[in-house]
Amino acid sequence: MPGVARVAAVLWMGSLWTTACVVPLLFWRLPQAVAGALAGDLFAAGQGLGLILGGVVAQAVAPGRYRRLAQVAWAFDGVFALLILPVMAYLRNTPQFGPQSPTWSLFMALHAVSTTIYLIEGVLGLVVVARAL
Repeated sequence: MPGVARVAAVLWMGSLWTTACVVPLLFWRLPQAVAGALAGDLFAAGQGLGLILGGVVAQAVAPGRYRRLAQVAWAFDGVFALLILPVMAYLRNTPQFGPQSPTWSLFMALHAVSTTIYLIEGVLGLVVVARAL
């Protein structure tokens, strides 16, 4: 893999896993509404960056198993960034958003799906970084 792709892979996974470590700290230290807003911003920025960096990595890995893993991780990034995050942001901005609101159950279901996607993307990306670099 060329040097630019190596840097892209490390930045992609580094930002993903850094966000995964920082977000729980936000909820531990800040009011839930503030932590949620900051977490949403971190995820949006990280996934936007991931769309660019993941594309570089997915095309730079040598053809074969690890390229497919990189492409799947990149696809998960796209689903998360382009579909799930905007819907969650919309729901979060509905009037009286919270556990009593009618949109809460959908938000929590999307939260569970996005957590799973984020974890799969992170693990696949780590395998690509560890094996294809």
